[in-house]
Amino acid sequence: MSDSRGSTTTVLLERESALEQATAALRRAAAGQGSSLVVQGPMGVGRSAFLDSLATLAREQGHLLLRAQASAAEEWFRLGVVRQLVDSLRAIAPPEDFARWLRKAAGSLPGGTPAAVPPDGPVTTRPPWSALTWQQAPRWLAALLGSITEDRPVVLMVDDLQWTDTESLRALALPLVQRARRPVLFVFSVLPGDVRGNRQHVRDLLAPSPGTAGPSCDAGSHACADPPHHRTVELSALGPDSVRLLVEQAFRETTDAAFLDTVSVRSGGNPLLLRTLLDEAHYLRLRPTEAHAAVAATLRPERVRQRLDAFFRSQPDHVRRAAYALTVLGTAADAPFVAHLAELDDAGLSEAIDVLRRAGLVDPRECRLTSGTVLRDLLEENMPAEERTAMRGVAAELLHRTGHPAELAAEQLMGAISLHGPEAAQILRTAADSALRRGSPRDAARYLRRALLDSSLSGRDRALLLIDLATAERSFATAASLRHVVEAVPLLDSVRERADAIARLGPLQMDPPAFRIDTIRAAVAEELGRSGTDDWVERELALRLEAREHILSAQDPAHIQRALRRFRDLGPSPRLATTGERELVTSLMHIAFVANAAPAEQLTRLCTRLLEQEPPTPEHVHTTVPLVVNILSGAEQVEGAANWLREANRLAQRRGGDVEQAVIRCEQALVALADGQRAYAQEKIIQADALAGPETSGLPTVCAAVLAIVAMNTGRPELAEQILTQHRLHAENQHLAALLHVARGSLAARRDEPRTALDHYRTAGRHTERIGWLNPVVLPWSSCVALMHHRLGEHEDAVAAAQLEVGRSRAWGSDSRLGRSLIVLGRVTPGRQGPEVLEEAVALLEKGSNTYDLCRALYALATRQETSRSRRASALERVQQLVEEHDIPELADKVRGKLTKKAGNYGRAGIRLTPSERKVARLAATGLSNSEISGQLGTSSRMVEKHLTNSYRKLGITGRPELRAALKKLDGEQPS
Repeated sequence: MSDSRGSTTTVLLERESALEQATAALRRAAAGQGSSLVVQGPMGVGRSAFLDSLATLAREQGHLLLRAQASAAEEWFRLGVVRQLVDSLRAIAPPEDFARWLRKAAGSLPGGTPAAVPPDGPVTTRPPWSALTWQQAPRWLAALLGSITEDRPVVLMVDDLQWTDTESLRALALPLVQRARRPVLFVFSVLPGDVRGNRQHVRDLLAPSPGTAGPSCDAGSHACADPPHHRTVELSALGPDSVRLLVEQAFRETTDAAFLDTVSVRSGGNPLLLRTLLDEAHYLRLRPTEAHAAVAATLRPERVRQRLDAFFRSQPDHVRRAAYALTVLGTAADAPFVAHLAELDDAGLSEAIDVLRRAGLVDPRECRLTSGTVLRDLLEENMPAEERTAMRGVAAELLHRTGHPAELAAEQLMGAISLHGPEAAQILRTAADSALRRGSPRDAARYLRRALLDSSLSGRDRALLLIDLATAERSFATAASLRHVVEAVPLLDSVRERADAIARLGPLQMDPPAFRIDTIRAAVAEELGRSGTDDWVERELALRLEAREHILSAQDPAHIQRALRRFRDLGPSPRLATTGERELVTSLMHIAFVANAAPAEQLTRLCTRLLEQEPPTPEHVHTTVPLVVNILSGAEQVEGAANWLREANRLAQRRGGDVEQAVIRCEQALVALADGQRAYAQEKIIQADALAGPETSGLPTVCAAVLAIVAMNTGRPELAEQILTQHRLHAENQHLAALLHVARGSLAARRDEPRTALDHYRTAGRHTERIGWLNPVVLPWSSCVALMHHRLGEHEDAVAAAQLEVGRSRAWGSDSRLGRSLIVLGRVTPGRQGPEVLEEAVALLEKGSNTYDLCRALYALATRQETSRSRRASALERVQQLVEEHDIPELADKVRGKLTKKAGNYGRAGIRLTPSERKVARLAATGLSNSEISGQLGTSSRMVEKHLTNSYRKLGITGRPELRAALKKLDGEQPS
């Protein structure tokens, strides 16, 4: 938006009252009654633009306009403003009139008409300015205005009066005093607070006539209650409606609210700031959209910077220092702080604040900067670096000592180039603790990283700071957390401190190849073991380091055997009183689980005990507790774990980082999958994957495995492949490699490439067998092999592979896991023995809560030719009821196809509402609301809505108004 396009519009917005006052003054001048009008307001508020509009009005009404623009560059140019006034007259007046007016004015001087102004003929040279003394100039200018006003009313206008040279100020004084007797309107604009405006001659021109009351101004662009011949107009910032109008006029399109809010805050409604921001936005080809609002927030127009520089160059040093102090303190600014920081006494501070307030840089009611954030940003950028650093250091210590929040003090140090003294680092560490307590690990890490730049920190002090940083970073940047612990450990003095530093790291994030962490852990654990003390703390640390060893070595078959002996030595009911004992037992249970070396019942009992002693907090992800959830999901005993995770997730959303939230979502996905809630499980893995960006270095290995497992079990093998290939250890970790081959095998099977799929599944089996992970819950590769052999017609191999998994599932002892294995065995077993195996699978799955697997077993039974006709019909009918009641669309289509084929035509006669759907539909047909129905039936509103949606779909209606008639018709079609 160019100046010419925006200035007139800008001045007309919210300037109606001021223009009315100016118009009235012009009418009085036309009637022969002169007056003066002072236009003032903060920097950039549009004083010059207002004068432009007033000049246009004056010309339209037949006034003769004499105009001058004072400037700092010409302040010492004698009678410079008077010369501009006369030159503006020369430019618009007819030559003969101009000569006549000059001769008459010159004739008023002692000694008669100067040689430069001949008695007749044209005026060929400028008036003799150098010949005019300071006593003559006022009389000459008054006489010139008098001669002009005999012909026409006059408007004499001076912009930025505070910069006018002294001789011109003196020359203007006499005609101003005489204004009431002549048709002259004097218009002066002035920047309040400018040091040049305090000169006596300026004050004389701006003051009302002697003997009158002083001005009394209202807020906004209103005239003051001044004497009859004097008016003051105060221009103020624009309101939000005007800002919106200007932005839309500038871009000629609808403005997004985010963009509008940004430019409003940045400009503070100041017309100059707003106009320059919009000009800059146009130059950068921005559009008023939410996407470009962030870019608009970074704009710092050079034109505004120059205006600000010019203002402060004209001010004494104490005004500049006060402005810098206000900038540094921001919202924490108050008079004592500003005085201390700017090194001013009360009188100096009061004077400086008054200057800044009248210039529009300080809030009228508080001791804080105002006028939009652009000015604050530019003022801070213009501060000399050394002065900014010194001020910020003093401000931080001052805020800290006076009891302000530690983070407020720390923000001062964040903007300093360097830190000085131990107190600065301590402030930053205290602020980091505060940020962690309020659930902002990123802010905590930001403060601690800044503290590390203090060159005086070394040795143990630096190590403790690194450990604090690693503790914050483990919530969102796991690789950085590992790196900083590795850097800190050699700098610590005692083995206890080194062990504690390593124990801070969650075992799930400690991948063996990462930064030699396992080597360092082993060395510290060995040193701790040699100390041989009975200290409780060291014993606890030793147990926690041992737990990490078991987890990091869980893919080493030799270590697995040692760990299993250690697990057996603990007995059937090991102690779980301390964190170290719980972490050790969990790590050993994990190995027993993956190796299929302990039954599900035993591990479930231990896991339940352990979970009862752990609070459901987000911090549990940095312990071994997620492995407890993994085991319970594998045993499909997840009711307690689901409630526990629900509370942990609630707290994580309020105060946890990305890693905590991602891991908890993985745990919830695994629990949901074990419970048959496939859609909910898929939703959770998508959420978890979205949190695993580059900064987190991806998810922990165990979580990547969980995501892949859930993705494959919910029909998304392509997502599983993507997650696994993106993980940095997918080629080194045997379990991840096996999962990747299963994902690729599933994709090949989907493409109808059974031989390729079989090769992938076998490769996955070799990976898991090599590391001794024999539990089919971890990876049911053998079932996949069986199904591919079956598809290829290799029935003996198919049965052998399926029986291998069934045997291992019986050893694990989970009915649900065994039921799933039996489904595969029943599908590949030929003859009448196949349905018998499937009947066993149905019986086992009926005991659990996993409806999806039960439907799979029933569907497999209903589609075997060897199954009796009546059993096929009953099984298919049961599947139809379950898939509709529990909303399993992927099986519903298959069942509907089978029923359609069987009946020849699946029409309305085939409609069947489940008992629950029928009960909800009948209550809804009576006019009850969803909440009333849920209260009457003791179920959730969400379940009521789900039953109604299914009923509408089955009945072929659009909603509740058609329900009564549809139910009546359905009742007539059902057999009695």
